[in-house]
Amino acid sequence: MAQGAPAPVNDKKITEDFSKAMELVRANYVEAKEYEDLTKTAIQGMLHQLDPHSDYMDPKGYREFNDKQHSRYFGIGSYITTRLRQTFVTEPFKDSPAYRAGIRYGDQIVAVDGKDTSKWTSDKVRELLLGERGTRVTVTVQRPSLAEPKTFQITRDGIALPSIPNFYMVKPGIGYIGLTRNFQSTTTQELVEAIAMLREKGATQFILDLRGNGGGYLDQGIRVADKLLQRGQSIVSVRGRNRNNDQSAFAEMGASDNFPLVVLINNGSASASEIVAGAIQDHDRGLIVGETSFGKGLVQRIFPMQNSGALVLTIAHYYTPSGRLIQRDYSNSSLIDYYNKRNFDPNVKKGEMKLTDTGRQMYGGGGIEPDIKLGNADDGALTTTGIFEATFLFTRELVNGQVPGFANYKLGSIDFDSKLKGSEFQVSDDLLKAWQTYLLGLAKDYPGYGLTQQKLDESKVWARKFIRSDVLLAAYGTDRRDQVVSDLDLQLQRAIQELPNAAALAEKARARNNAMNRR
Repeated sequence: MAQGAPAPVNDKKITEDFSKAMELVRANYVEAKEYEDLTKTAIQGMLHQLDPHSDYMDPKGYREFNDKQHSRYFGIGSYITTRLRQTFVTEPFKDSPAYRAGIRYGDQIVAVDGKDTSKWTSDKVRELLLGERGTRVTVTVQRPSLAEPKTFQITRDGIALPSIPNFYMVKPGIGYIGLTRNFQSTTTQELVEAIAMLREKGATQFILDLRGNGGGYLDQGIRVADKLLQRGQSIVSVRGRNRNNDQSAFAEMGASDNFPLVVLINNGSASASEIVAGAIQDHDRGLIVGETSFGKGLVQRIFPMQNSGALVLTIAHYYTPSGRLIQRDYSNSSLIDYYNKRNFDPNVKKGEMKLTDTGRQMYGGGGIEPDIKLGNADDGALTTTGIFEATFLFTRELVNGQVPGFANYKLGSIDFDSKLKGSEFQVSDDLLKAWQTYLLGLAKDYPGYGLTQQKLDESKVWARKFIRSDVLLAAYGTDRRDQVVSDLDLQLQRAIQELPNAAALAEKARARNNAMNRR
């Protein structure tokens, strides 16, 4: 060995050193530490040196992951959230144990199985609500219309988590499909059923909404794209260090027809969502509207561990049909900066330029850039997080009949099936004044939340929309609320406008492909 050369790596010695370090920490550190916690942190630290998406799931996290991928979990069935350091129900799911028990929008969860949760975050409360099917959980809530807390005995059951929670006719002849939850084992079948049911209602054109869909199963992304492309068209290629991981996917069945299509994406659309959007864009099958997607083009494989946890390891990159790399650069970013997309300018073309089927120029290395770039806030959005959270508290009081002069807003249990009029619960100037008075009254108890007259004045346009939207949520649930307020969704409205252009582009691509096939 040359003098001064580093000693060869000894895998056995490294393993021994790691075990020795763990034992020294357990035996001598100033505070007691659990071996499992130390192991999890050590493995995660190692994986995070590789890339932002390689990770380790402990046994509990792995079980929850599998439940989500199979489109179900066991619990009471409700959306819960943290507002002003307290946990509230925003919606019980239709036909869920929570709904059948009488849980409502705005109920504050103050205790679970006798444990005081009044100051707990929603994540911590959620852990207590989950459990085995058939087991019972005691949930105590504080409701503004009741003088005393109300306690419910609820039996946990299987809760469906569909990838497509919402689809409807947004306009005559136009079907909207909200594929806004992750790609799971049931996703493709859900899409087929949604298209069929919308066709029965007269849909001949479609909007596919992938906003906020963070990915999921690769094979389901491929199968969804298969339902939208022509038979034989490429969908995605996967390339890694190990050539055994390389593969290319093509549409095997193909779309039953070539209906006009627009796809909605935003910066929360990632991975499998980007595979679908990229394939649609590269083949000029439709148009993409919204914001630049997240840029997650790394393929992970899950390796189960002996302790019932799992290692999530990146093994390859995704590439669109034209050869664009989906993954954006993460070499100079911390995890926090990467996930918050700091130091990333979607307007800077960093990747190699590629051409779509009709010759349009596209660039890789930064997610999927929409054909029509459009944000979704036309009123400055909200000025502080505090105003958003405090407005929820006001709406909670409103639907419980606790805002003087507005008894007509008082609601009972959520009604998932009543016929919508589309004009209910308009927010008047007088109601806005009551909103301002209520939030100013909270300012003393919540300093630093921006509950000032000036900030409230600046947020009036937003508040008018939010209050009505949340009252509709309390009255009818998320899915039907979204139908009523779809006219406020700027990206969706633009997608509707672009359907004729999407149809013309797809026809141009088909004519070009047919001409090439005849050669």
